[in-house]
Amino acid sequence: MHFVPPLALPSEPRSLQGPWNGLGFDHPVPRETVHKHATGEVLLTDAARLDAERFAVAAAWHRDHFLDHLGGRTSDPVLLAETARQAAIHLSHRFHEVPYGRHFVLSELAVELTGPLPAPAPAPLALGLDARCLRADRHPRRTKLELEAEVRTEHRRLGRARVRWEVLEDRRYALLRKRGTPDTGAAPAPAPEPSRAVPLPPSRVGQRQDRDVLISADPARPDRWWLRLDLDHPVLFDHPSDHIPGMALVAAFRQVALVTAADTDRYVRSLVTRFSSFGELDLPVSVTAERADDAGGTGRAVELLLRAEQGGRELASARVVCALPCADRQLAGSPC
Repeated sequence: MHFVPPLALPSEPRSLQGPWNGLGFDHPVPRETVHKHATGEVLLTDAARLDAERFAVAAAWHRDHFLDHLGGRTSDPVLLAETARQAAIHLSHRFHEVPYGRHFVLSELAVELTGPLPAPAPAPLALGLDARCLRADRHPRRTKLELEAEVRTEHRRLGRARVRWEVLEDRRYALLRKRGTPDTGAAPAPAPEPSRAVPLPPSRVGQRQDRDVLISADPARPDRWWLRLDLDHPVLFDHPSDHIPGMALVAAFRQVALVTAADTDRYVRSLVTRFSSFGELDLPVSVTAERADDAGGTGRAVELLLRAEQGGRELASARVVCALPCADRQLAGSPC
């Protein structure tokens, strides 16, 4: 006779106190409120208005969601960027009366950390965003919003996140989308990589699977990479898109920064991305990296300036700071 122990149920993420007291952390918000088709990709669990512009947002990381990363000592800062992006969409619909079916156009997405993010763990991690979300333009025919948030877990402050975006109805979106873009009427196909592009192994950019590698190397230019896109990717293309998703560019910038820094001990302390124009799905995109001076002059941080271009047109740019953690201060939850 064999004794079979009962299956252990997944633990619930622990609730945070302060402005998040009373918010739920164990069930995701409705997927349509964050523009996701798959419930498993929803990171937010609850939100509440604190005053006219301030909101408490609850989130739970059940794994290193965004892409399938190799097991490491920290979570990906792109996961925090995606959490802030979902918060911006959710607050727009729930508290700013933005109708469903409108188009959200990102202009800026940034995360600035106090230290390495907690490592992925079997138990869900509860996060709280103390956010200010307000209209940035009082023009009656425009809806521009911005979100600034302090982010923390139960035990420590993680850093800040910032999102700026505009909400457009169909007609205005169509005019903006077609500006400078040839209308062929054909369905988009994945952009072919240039013949000289060299695929990178997943481990080189901290991934497990080839489909999560978003860049290929250019042997003719060590400072240039080519964007790789899989239109069937279950996360980046969770729902159909007529352009390159902004989060695909953010994730590609992180991968380029990791390869350029060439130091596995560094983590991305700051990632500030600004979006300039729409990227077409069927045309090649190059990503270039310029190494700036040592950030702070301490030898612990390296600043990179990144640009994504398509046909001579800039799609987005980013400033990324890769830093060395201070082990003694990291234990105390203090910034390096």
